[in-house]
Amino acid sequence: MRWLLPILALWACEHPGYPEQQVQLRGVSEDGPTTGERGTVKIAEILWSGSVTNEGVHDPTDVFVEIRNEGNKPINLSRWLLEMEGAQVVSWRIPDTTALLGVGEQVVIAAKTSGCFPHADLVIPDLQFPPGDPFRLTLLDADEHLIEPAGSTSHEPFVGGYDLVRSRSMERINLMFGGAGSEPETWHFYNKELCGTGNDLSCFDDIPNNDLVAAACRRNTLASPGRANSPDYSGAQAGGGFE
Repeated sequence: MRWLLPILALWACEHPGYPEQQVQLRGVSEDGPTTGERGTVKIAEILWSGSVTNEGVHDPTDVFVEIRNEGNKPINLSRWLLEMEGAQVVSWRIPDTTALLGVGEQVVIAAKTSGCFPHADLVIPDLQFPPGDPFRLTLLDADEHLIEPAGSTSHEPFVGGYDLVRSRSMERINLMFGGAGSEPETWHFYNKELCGTGNDLSCFDDIPNNDLVAAACRRNTLASPGRANSPDYSGAQAGGGFE
C-alpha cells in the first residue's frame, strides 16, 4: 500500500483557486483611465517657480507639470492623481479626457492657460507649489498605484527657480538607464544660456523647444512645456547605471 501514499498526497494538494480580490488592470481598449506601470510614465518637467513675462512681471501662480509616456502603449490619464507633500499636503485629480497619451509623447498640465502657457493640454486651476520650500510630487494612476515620485520633502527643489529676473524649470535628464525622480542628479534646470547681449534677447524667440511658451514670455520664462527637454551639459543622457 505504500505506492498509494504519493497518489493520496497529490490528490490532497489540488489547486486552491484564485483569491477574489486581485489588482485589476485597465486596458487602453476600455473607456476611462488606463492603469499605469511604475517606470513607464514619468514626471519630465516641473515649472514650480512661476512665469515671468518679457517685461519682467512675475506670476508665481502660473506653473505647470509635464508628464511623459515612456511605456510601450498609449495611456489615458483621466483621474490619475498628483500628490504633493512638503510645507503642505495636497492632491489633485487629473481631469477626465478622451485623449490618449502616445508612446514618447508629453502632456502638459498647467494651472491656467491665460498666462505664459496657453497651449497646456489639461488645466488644474489650484495647481501650486511652495515658493522654494521642499516638496515631493508623486504621480499615481486612477487606482492609486504608485507610478513615480519627483523631488524630496527634506531637500529644497533640486533645480530651477526665480532669480528676480528669469524663471527656469526643473527638467529631467534623459538618462539611458536609471534616474529616479527622487534623486537630485536626475534633474537639471532649463539650460539654454542667454544667447543675446544687453537688452537684445530676440534669439530666445526662435529656440525650438520653447515654442509652446507664449511669445510674450520666452525671454524670461525658460522652460520646454510639451517638447523635448534641453540637453544635459554633462552628457548624462547617454549615461546612467543598470540598477
